[in-house]
Amino acid sequence: GIGSGPVRPTTPGGVTGQDLGGGYMIEEEAKKTRSTITRDAIDKQGPSANPYQLINLLPGVVQSSTDNTGANGGNIRMRGFNSDHVGLTIEGMPVNDSGNYALYPQEYVDADNIEQISIAQGSPELDSPHIGSAGGVINIYMRDPSKEAGGMTSFSVGSDNYFREFVRVESGQVGPMRAYLSYSRLDKDHWVGEGEDTRDHIDFKAVYDISPGNTIRFSGLYNEAVNNFYRQPNLARFEKEGKNSAAYDSKLPTTFFSGTPLNQASAAQGLEATNYYKYRVNPFKNLILSAPSNFKLTENLRFDTIPYYWYGFGNGGGTGELREAGAFSGNNRITGVDFGGNLGAGTDRILYYNPSITETNRPGVINKFTLDVADHTIVAGHWYEYASHRQTAPFIPLNADGSIAGDVWGEDNNYTLPSTATCRITSTAGSGSGQTAGTVVPCPTGPLQRRDQKTETTTSMFFVGDSWNITNWLKLDAGVKHVSIKRDIANYLPDANPGKTELSDDVTLPTAGVSIQLNKEHQIFGSYAESFRSAPNFTLTAGYSITSGAFTPVTEVEPERGQIYEIGHRYQGSLFATSVSGFYGEFENYQQSTNRIDTASGGTASVFQTINLGGVRNYGVNGEIGTRPIYNFRPYVSGELLRTEILDNLEARTTAGTTDYLRTAGKELPGAPRYSFGVGVDYDNGHFFTNLAYKYTGSQYSTLVNDEEIDGFGRLDAAIGYRFGDIGYMKQPEVKLSLFNVLDSVDLVGVSGVQNNAKVATGVNGGTIAGNTGNFAPTYYVGQDFSALVTFKTGF
Repeated sequence: GIGSGPVRPTTPGGVTGQDLGGGYMIEEEAKKTRSTITRDAIDKQGPSANPYQLINLLPGVVQSSTDNTGANGGNIRMRGFNSDHVGLTIEGMPVNDSGNYALYPQEYVDADNIEQISIAQGSPELDSPHIGSAGGVINIYMRDPSKEAGGMTSFSVGSDNYFREFVRVESGQVGPMRAYLSYSRLDKDHWVGEGEDTRDHIDFKAVYDISPGNTIRFSGLYNEAVNNFYRQPNLARFEKEGKNSAAYDSKLPTTFFSGTPLNQASAAQGLEATNYYKYRVNPFKNLILSAPSNFKLTENLRFDTIPYYWYGFGNGGGTGELREAGAFSGNNRITGVDFGGNLGAGTDRILYYNPSITETNRPGVINKFTLDVADHTIVAGHWYEYASHRQTAPFIPLNADGSIAGDVWGEDNNYTLPSTATCRITSTAGSGSGQTAGTVVPCPTGPLQRRDQKTETTTSMFFVGDSWNITNWLKLDAGVKHVSIKRDIANYLPDANPGKTELSDDVTLPTAGVSIQLNKEHQIFGSYAESFRSAPNFTLTAGYSITSGAFTPVTEVEPERGQIYEIGHRYQGSLFATSVSGFYGEFENYQQSTNRIDTASGGTASVFQTINLGGVRNYGVNGEIGTRPIYNFRPYVSGELLRTEILDNLEARTTAGTTDYLRTAGKELPGAPRYSFGVGVDYDNGHFFTNLAYKYTGSQYSTLVNDEEIDGFGRLDAAIGYRFGDIGYMKQPEVKLSLFNVLDSVDLVGVSGVQNNAKVATGVNGGTIAGNTGNFAPTYYVGQDFSALVTFKTGF
């Protein structure tokens, strides 16, 4: 009854009934802060939960989902760092966007096939393959194939016309090999407003056991999804409309438009049309292949390798307009074009579907040797990756009813300029050829593009480290890695300045850790690490407004560097386990990502930018406690106290056009709550099971001067179910009811678009700095209200 549960078969979903805290903890030996969730907890959550949602209860995790099911992604922050500062690996290979380090959790492994997820809240491991993870890492590990033939299937139905089917077929052990193949399909409507999410997903994994210590693994993931986005409102809209503020417009405002192609009378009308839900769409497909394999070369020498390949293609929807009075492509002003509108010759403003398409090809390999010599375990290895990142933005006509005269992927019916078009250099400053404004030049051929660039990123990282078991109670780690990054960026827009850009970063990063085993139950650990983040690729490309031709030059952003210190204590006893750690980090050239509306375009285009915020520090305490089974109960509690501080004032422009500084020194980072805590309670007697998960997140600022914030909030999820005994070919069939946001609250659950200041501010030198309001105001994620799902699952 206390300290261990009855030994029983692992369920088809992977639940053992034994893991600490209901699966939210493991017995950890790392010399740094690390938390892990296992199948015991993963299987109790929603069937389509994405990795962010799965780790929501772990200490230091601030997770923002726009829907309860996980189908529409979301965001995550750890210790104040946004998701594009957090590295993520699957089976050891990196999956962050190779250009801007963004993460898309809804694209990754089906939760049914995840064995465990671990997070290092502070800094990457010595061999972590990342160039943008200054704020920690998330590691996802897929389950291995079963040695018994069979499989598992599940079906789920619920709120918002949710339907999901999943099936996994296991080969069982066939000679030295075993493998599985799974397929899932998800369809659901949006919980507010119009829109739907669809997802087809395939997972595959094979294991070839050559001999003891020699194993080749191969995994493959294919995902294809078409989702409508949820709106991310500003505070004023949320306070006025509540949950409806998360919905995009269900109808196109046809009063302002006429004809085919769709013709608008003003930029303001075009801006309103961008909120039509059919243009707020996210089609994406990706393929992830890896072969994490291990070889025993001698008794004391091992070789591990992870060759991998990542392919992605998709876009984020959107619209753009072309004006007969003057459209722009790069540094070209285009005239003499009849777009076919009916509001008057030379005055028509035609609205187009104008998605930003990204296509990525990304091969790489991680090699590591491990040598055991006396009391030392020495590792040495190398990571190499080449990433080709092609980004375009074609124009696809819209029909009179607002429908896209092509597909949402942007591959069909791309608009091309007619032979009657005339092109002239727009800006002398923006000219890559050195020609002056007004010079007549040949018009671009091929599909007209708002964005047209290619980024090639080559990464090489060498690492070496030593784990020294000084005594049976004292262990010391020391290591160093050297990372070299080279980016080559070609801007193919007409007369772009510059047409080519290069970035080279070389950095050496030491790490060290120590653990002291006081006795069987108590361990003290400490670590030091330096982290690094190279500038994202979009800072290295000049931009041009499609409606005004306004030139945005290349932004030089210094690489971010960090120093992270941790000290902690673990207790691992027969009844429960704990982990508590204190941390301190200091960072220079902190890269803050923001979203803003491009004023030069008449407010019709969103611009993603990165600024150098200067120095930043974070410090605090996080901890967790989980029990072993206590009469089939396994509670878990986690929490974090966090303080972040910006160390420098931020340069800004005043309303008079002069330079001043916002008073950001001493302020906190946006999206970094001072405290958060989670509570999980799991009961499972082998047949009846129930699970409660509550997470509270404190208030969060959304501006760098801390003049706007959202309230703290708590959300409670629950699951209740029953497993039957085997029935014919069905092994341990179960029925589960999943309840999300049981308290039915509607909250702003995270910061989406960070701004400098929401209100008028007085600069350090006395200048007036305008506030970011209206379309420029900070934006937020709206959390879904109550929903429910029923899942039937069985092994076979």
